[in-house]
Amino acid sequence: MNLRQAYHAVNAVLDTLDFGALFAGFHRYKCALYTGSEICLDGQMIPYQDDFRGNTALEYGGEAIAIWNLEADPVEDAELLAYFLVHEMFHCHQRANNEKRYPSELVLLHYPGDLENFQKKYNENLYLADAWQKHDEKAFRAFARIRMMRMKAYPAMVRQELMVETIEGMAEYVGLKALQTINREKFAVVVEEHLQKLRAQDGCLFDVRRSCYYSGALYALCLDRLGGKIQNVFDGEQTVYEQNPINVSDGSAVEIKQYDFIPHQYAMVSEKREKLIAECIGQGKYTPCKALICGYDPMNMFRVGDFIYCKQFVCLDAGGTIQTVNATVVLQLEENSDQTIRGYYCAKQHP
Repeated sequence: MNLRQAYHAVNAVLDTLDFGALFAGFHRYKCALYTGSEICLDGQMIPYQDDFRGNTALEYGGEAIAIWNLEADPVEDAELLAYFLVHEMFHCHQRANNEKRYPSELVLLHYPGDLENFQKKYNENLYLADAWQKHDEKAFRAFARIRMMRMKAYPAMVRQELMVETIEGMAEYVGLKALQTINREKFAVVVEEHLQKLRAQDGCLFDVRRSCYYSGALYALCLDRLGGKIQNVFDGEQTVYEQNPINVSDGSAVEIKQYDFIPHQYAMVSEKREKLIAECIGQGKYTPCKALICGYDPMNMFRVGDFIYCKQFVCLDAGGTIQTVNATVVLQLEENSDQTIRGYYCAKQHP
């Protein structure tokens, strides 16, 4: 893999974009492509550094940069890679504008297993998908009515969803707007994939954080289509959804259909998660460790009871000393805690 060539190819695509037209005030940020051995940062090759983890935005050299791991997530299409990097650049922009509405990832792991909530959430997803695909404002209002029901039932947890949509959904929306400018056919393909994920009758529904990427982006795209300017005050308290309310004052009823796949798939997902935790505990070595969880990959972790499974790595703060465990681990939480652990089981080591 030639990082320099990949960088110059994607840089040429990024040069075609008017970042301010994608979102008011947005501008281009530096980006880096990397592998486990080297980094191409702003066109210059440097050795790999441990700060580079995942595909994200990070502070480096006193400024925010967007990074992409081409070894772990290879992308050969420069136009698609540009779309991914614009997503990460928008995270840089959020940081630069004092973004305050970050979700609590560790709280979100404790999402309630209420099947009626998942029935409503799936109906909500279907109406949102229809609103975009069919240009259907009535479906958009139905989506908002069901969300209102869920916000009343689980106000704290649904607010966590709204914050994920605000952070990740908006970054995905801006990335999609870039792709729409770069290549409308590829934009249509990616949006169709997002619609399919919202409609999928599988375990994706229960991966709440991941599904909010798609719902947040589709919500913003629907707002965009309605012609109004999307309000997004970075340093305020209100989420993007709260800042851009949908008028549901006509009081129309909304149908909540019941789907048989939901209890079946939820049981399968729960069984799989319990099995992975049991295997790690059975095969791994236990290390007592009173510490705070301070770094993690939210896309590759889940919680069952007082145990958190981390597939790739975790960073722990033990009395001010930061330890990074590059392995598959199961963290044992202190009782009634979302962040403090009493120890961990370590199984598969990662390079």
